[in-house]
Amino acid sequence: MKHPRHSLLLSLFALAGACLFLPASLSAADKPNVVLIYIDDLGYGDVGCYDCEDIPTPHVDRLAKEGVRFTASYITNPPCCPSRCALMMGQYGQRFGKYGMSRGLPIPADRPTLAKFMGKNGYVTGQIGKWDIGSKVQGPLQVGFAEVAQKPPKKKGSKYFCKNKQGKNQWLTDYDGDNIVTFIERHKAKPFFLYWSPEAVHSKNDEAPPSLTERTTAKGKRSKLAGAIVSVDDQVGKLMKALNKHGLRKNTLVIFSSDNGANIGEEGSSAPYRGGKGSGTQQEGWVRVPTIFSMPGVVPEGKDYHKQIANFDFYSTIASVAGLPIPKHCDGVNLIPYLTGKKKEEPHEYLFWLNNEPGDAERRHLIAVRWKKWRLYKKYAKDDWQLFDLEADPKEEKNVAQKHPDIVERLSAKHAAWSKTLAPLGKIPQLAKSDDRIGTGHGWAYAKDPGK
Repeated sequence: MKHPRHSLLLSLFALAGACLFLPASLSAADKPNVVLIYIDDLGYGDVGCYDCEDIPTPHVDRLAKEGVRFTASYITNPPCCPSRCALMMGQYGQRFGKYGMSRGLPIPADRPTLAKFMGKNGYVTGQIGKWDIGSKVQGPLQVGFAEVAQKPPKKKGSKYFCKNKQGKNQWLTDYDGDNIVTFIERHKAKPFFLYWSPEAVHSKNDEAPPSLTERTTAKGKRSKLAGAIVSVDDQVGKLMKALNKHGLRKNTLVIFSSDNGANIGEEGSSAPYRGGKGSGTQQEGWVRVPTIFSMPGVVPEGKDYHKQIANFDFYSTIASVAGLPIPKHCDGVNLIPYLTGKKKEEPHEYLFWLNNEPGDAERRHLIAVRWKKWRLYKKYAKDDWQLFDLEADPKEEKNVAQKHPDIVERLSAKHAAWSKTLAPLGKIPQLAKSDDRIGTGHGWAYAKDPGK
């Protein structure tokens, strides 16, 4: 017969052990902040910590040194618009009928966006920069963000120069960085979730001034892209300085990533892979992006993580770090146990692509599977599968499908099974106009009156 006290102790230990695998309920004072940085068209080989030698990015490099650099981070729904929708919903875009660009297709209202989820759980939510998510009536204020930076008036005829509050010309990315600091200053005493997605470094970058381009050693057309990337790095520096100033660095998860691979037309780099935006959208460089997580004491420092993840993991990880349960609709996982070594398996044994929207640009059509070292893909359903060993052949120059029919059969079957779980192709509503509640200016737009 067991001793009653012994049984009680065993029960308590079991309960404590179970709690280790559940998100803790955190008080407002203990809740971590989150800053999610999502760059437009930043290539895998365009950042110093990813072996880029002609573009200095010391602040991003420091972020990697103080965190984890992912070497197999994927965008399953490229390019810009679908990538951002998958990010904000925490799931494959095909779960809600998005099989390509489908700009204007609503994001679902029956499951929370990352912003709405964080807002309902005590976070101040802010957005700066590019949106490109959902329908014309689903702006950031309508889907969960409490505060959104207004778009500054542009210099006449310019994409990247704006007029600041003093009426002077300012590089738009630099202006965004000032807004990042403003947001942190205003909410330093509260838990916040800030999403910054600059227009940079989307084409064209030909306005990049000598004050930026001359800080790089890039040549020709690439020097303009390089200058734009240098400015992105400067804003990461502003962010880190603001966090350190207010003692928030250790309590802030910073995620840095890109919405899709390099823009080949701007001479972006996907090295050591090939492909990217434009003519290389069937290759690895189109979907593999630089990604960094950093949070001292929570995320290991100075580590590379080589197993495959996707951008929809960001939602799940942010929820878990905030001590919240991951919503049931999410396809992602909490990456922290994988980064710390508590979980040894792959976060995702398989990742899938099915970008075949009939109205989308044909160059962007892609059907693919990633598993271990293998990449299986084709452009159209009627095409034969092509198989590549990315470890031996990162530039995908040798199709080994005929040599490994068993791998082709395995991965194609997995893709077919996954495809059966998806929603049908969505329809874009015909809306007369957008519901713009933000406008142009130098202030902030609010979902609710900040004075109330």
